[in-house]
Amino acid sequence: MQKDTYDRKAVGNRIRENRRQLGITMKEAAEKLGKVPTYYADIERGSCGMSVETMLAISSLYHMSLDYLILGQGEKEEEDGQVYSEEMEVVYQLLNHVSKKERLYAAKVLRTFLIACSDMGADDRKAEEPMADGRMGNWDYERID
Repeated sequence: MQKDTYDRKAVGNRIRENRRQLGITMKEAAEKLGKVPTYYADIERGSCGMSVETMLAISSLYHMSLDYLILGQGEKEEEDGQVYSEEMEVVYQLLNHVSKKERLYAAKVLRTFLIACSDMGADDRKAEEPMADGRMGNWDYERID
């Protein structure tokens, strides 16, 4: 049986990797956690340990299970225990930092991209074409001009 060990540097690397994937700065992460930036930087470098409360806060911020955070085992999970998609979180974080108008435009661009990439038949494509009022399918978009 393999003995699990706590490797602060490996934990820091996992935290840094997740923060970068989400496109947030160390300062922003520290603020969200209620920690000073220098302490947060020390955690990412693995030069200090952290309390259970800080581990829980980081686990929540980055949607990581404690097993993944501490031991690098398992997968990232959502609050309800479902496997969490890192790609979805990256998109969410990117959209979270822009205006509503930009989010709506990004949704239109993404939808257009997905339609172009899909192997849908001609009948299915017809249902996805823009309506006369500028909306796409069943999605309610404000007109962006």
